[in-house]
Amino acid sequence: MIALLAAAALLAPHTVLANYAAALAALREPRVFAVEYTLEQTGTRSLEQTHRIFRSGTDERDEVVAVNGTRATDPEVRIFHGRPYHYAVSRLAPRPSAYVFDYLGPRRDGRHVDYVFRLAPNHASAFMLTTIAIDGISFLPSAVTFVTTHGGHGMLSFAKRGEFWVATGAQASARLGDGEAHEELTFGRVARLDVRGRASAAEPAARALISRRARRASLRRRTTRRR
Repeated sequence: MIALLAAAALLAPHTVLANYAAALAALREPRVFAVEYTLEQTGTRSLEQTHRIFRSGTDERDEVVAVNGTRATDPEVRIFHGRPYHYAVSRLAPRPSAYVFDYLGPRRDGRHVDYVFRLAPNHASAFMLTTIAIDGISFLPSAVTFVTTHGGHGMLSFAKRGEFWVATGAQASARLGDGEAHEELTFGRVARLDVRGRASAAEPAARALISRRARRASLRRRTTRRR
């Protein structure tokens, strides 16, 4: 009886996909925010870095705040303009217009259920998603796996952090020469800098901060070259 009730509580695949499409259409993502992440590389090269990034629209300031466990007293700063946020859910989530979704079944974790689909791209590309797990509450992606044309493969995970559904981790592996390289990203909490979730008074301030940091970094480089 319990098994029958549990089966009855599961949604049909077409209902899951309809809810998924609606959730993506309603997805809210921060425009001005800060996030810290740790990058670990093993295999052919070992490296651990902690980055803190500040974004305003498509402007980004990337600070390397620690290397191999040592905090930087004067972080390396890189400024980017016109740079999309590569880990935005809206950018990574597969669309039914680009992929065929083949239902594989539910994946349970206690009372929680994810709905897992195999993905087949309509057109081949250098980066292709292979599976998606759709969260049974938000109906947004909780995980996707991928392959690349160069033999790479990996997984991206997502979850709710505060009020936003965001990337929480990424893993990738690829064979390079005689060895295999592994890379793992772990994201911290996303701190929204605009109060209302849209362009606000914080956005010009963030842009100005990015520009000031760019000028300071440029001045330091010129001063160093003169010496």
